[in-house]
Amino acid sequence: MRRLLLLPLLLALATPALADQEVVLKDGRKITVTRLARRAGKVRFQTPDGQTFEVPEDQVVSPPLDSIPTSAGTPAPAPAPAATPTPAPAAQEQVLELKDGRKITVRRLGRRNKMVLFETTKGESFSVPEDQVLSPPLASIPAAGARPPAPTTQPKPAPTPAPTPVPVVPAPTPPPPVTPPVAPPPPPRTADDFVPFPYRWDILDKLPDDPRIVKGRTADPYNQNKLKGDKPVIGNNVFLVLTGTLELPLEARQLPNVGGVSYRESGEFEFFGRGKSLFTTPRAFVSAELFQGQTAFKPKTWALKATAAFNVNYVRFQELNSVTVDVRDGLTRRREDASFEEAFGEVKLATLSRNYDFVSLRAGIQPFISDFRGFVFSDSNLGARLFGNLSSNRWSYNIAGFDLLEKDTNSDLNTFEKREQKVLIGNVFRQDFLTKGYTISASYHYSKDDADIHYDKNGVLTRPAPVGLPEPHEVTSKYVGLAGDGHWGRLNVSHAAYYAFGTDELNVVAGREVKIEAFLGALEASFDKDWLRVKLSGLWASGDDAPLDEKGKGFDSIYDAPNFAGGAFSFWSRSAIALLQTKVLLKPPNTLFPDLRSNKFEGQGNFVNPGLRLLGLGVDLDLTPKLRGVLNANYLAFDKLETLNTLEFQSLLEKSIGIDWGIGVLYRPKLNENIVITAGLTGLLPARGFNLIYESVPCGTAGCGFPGPKLFNGFVNVKLTY
Repeated sequence: MRRLLLLPLLLALATPALADQEVVLKDGRKITVTRLARRAGKVRFQTPDGQTFEVPEDQVVSPPLDSIPTSAGTPAPAPAPAATPTPAPAAQEQVLELKDGRKITVRRLGRRNKMVLFETTKGESFSVPEDQVLSPPLASIPAAGARPPAPTTQPKPAPTPAPTPVPVVPAPTPPPPVTPPVAPPPPPRTADDFVPFPYRWDILDKLPDDPRIVKGRTADPYNQNKLKGDKPVIGNNVFLVLTGTLELPLEARQLPNVGGVSYRESGEFEFFGRGKSLFTTPRAFVSAELFQGQTAFKPKTWALKATAAFNVNYVRFQELNSVTVDVRDGLTRRREDASFEEAFGEVKLATLSRNYDFVSLRAGIQPFISDFRGFVFSDSNLGARLFGNLSSNRWSYNIAGFDLLEKDTNSDLNTFEKREQKVLIGNVFRQDFLTKGYTISASYHYSKDDADIHYDKNGVLTRPAPVGLPEPHEVTSKYVGLAGDGHWGRLNVSHAAYYAFGTDELNVVAGREVKIEAFLGALEASFDKDWLRVKLSGLWASGDDAPLDEKGKGFDSIYDAPNFAGGAFSFWSRSAIALLQTKVLLKPPNTLFPDLRSNKFEGQGNFVNPGLRLLGLGVDLDLTPKLRGVLNANYLAFDKLETLNTLEFQSLLEKSIGIDWGIGVLYRPKLNENIVITAGLTGLLPARGFNLIYESVPCGTAGCGFPGPKLFNGFVNVKLTY
């Protein structure tokens, strides 16, 4: 302790008084000192206020160590004394005017490194770039820390010789205590390099008017706007997003149709009828979401969202008995519906890492797609979902359970009735699997569709299906699957493989309980060449070759909506095709599977079906940044024919369905999603296998049956979003 108290005295005796100079340390600090010396691997110095400190020699950047005198022995030559800096005199209060319109009263001004440093009347120090200062003129602002030039008429003063150091004799006993290192003082406060903004959301509003700066307005959908979540509505991190969407579709189509039990014109065949129809279903969606969060990378802390849907659907047929089961309802049908397609709350349960790995829970009516292309489940329905990610979002997962709502027959919107069907889904995704840009997913689906009797809004029996043995029955189906999506080098790939298993208590076609054993495989590969993308696709959905046995080998989904093999630009995918000799559909709309359901949403899954084989070729053409063209063609065939033969009491010898083709355009006049126009024409060139289904052999009259070659579907859809 005694030696520690003598340290300042020894340092003062052993080192000469120097003109103020600066010591630069490796941690970036610059310290003004009046005395400087080296001893025992340490550099000791004294600050202008008389405090003494020491640091290891290897922490000193400047001055060079060999220019620092030692505190014991002959000192090294001292550097020439630097001129004493002249402190800047305190200036009178003046006004600093900036280009952003601010006028700040300051009492000190200075310039350094192209920055203007100033001190306010409250003693706060700030700095701004020189090009942001309007007044006073830059030339009138003195340089901060400037030293006057050394006089040229006077000779340099000779260096002051260092005094002879006084030797220090250490005490023989006990050993001297180790002096604890003393931390150097904090560097002197300088002006900050930025001006803090306590509320960053209104920076643009405070800037002066300038044609280069776009300031958003309340009704502006393109620029900064509180209604679309660009600024908080509560505090600093609670946002509101309002979205309005209007869809205006119009569709004309030619499909197989029956003549009905009543016909008005002489010469009509008693079974097959005219199949042309006109269909439109304008929809309006109004969505509001209130959530707490900060950035796109950080998950929301909580969220509340609701989306209301309003629909008017109108259809006109050429045959009676098509709009409802009652022929007195005529040829047209108009319905209005309203529903909630989204109504959920979301909360973040935990943050797992500094990289925003998280766990969240969402409950209510919500959209969910279980795989990349929507082969098994794609819908917005009532349920709860636990989701999150791991390892900086390389892993993501979902555990979702749904208690399905009934759908409206004509609009496919949610109703407020329970469907009596439970669905449980779990999946996990791994990004950059084996190669960057490729994501793989494994999934499990479980569906339990209870036995009940249900008629749709048009008075048609849909559960159980009115074919074969229409007795209420429970269908329990399970799916395990592996899917992938991404690119392998220049090749874009998307694939899926599923195995379906479970039980159907009383299948309407088989007339007995069946054990489900069905498969699905799908692959799409594409490559890009400038503005052109060429796609090759293939799909196999297994069919049942023995419909009356105890196995159901035909693949069917839960609620699918596959974006595959042309999607909306495929006649086979978008059209509902009736199996006229029965009260079921050969295939429902917006699906690829010929599953013989009575209705896609209201009917039960049927795993005794003919299955499908598909081979497709498609081309996407980015003609301009606003306009994309689509060309698509698919060869279609049934996988097995035995189920169709059983239902129609005939022997079909050919599996071929025909060539499904489609052409269309997507036009975005504003280069965004606010206005999107989709138009297309699709059709089917039937093969003999398809025509045999719709020929009425017993009628014995030329032309008896449906005119198969004229199957088409033309559509246009205008989507407006705010």
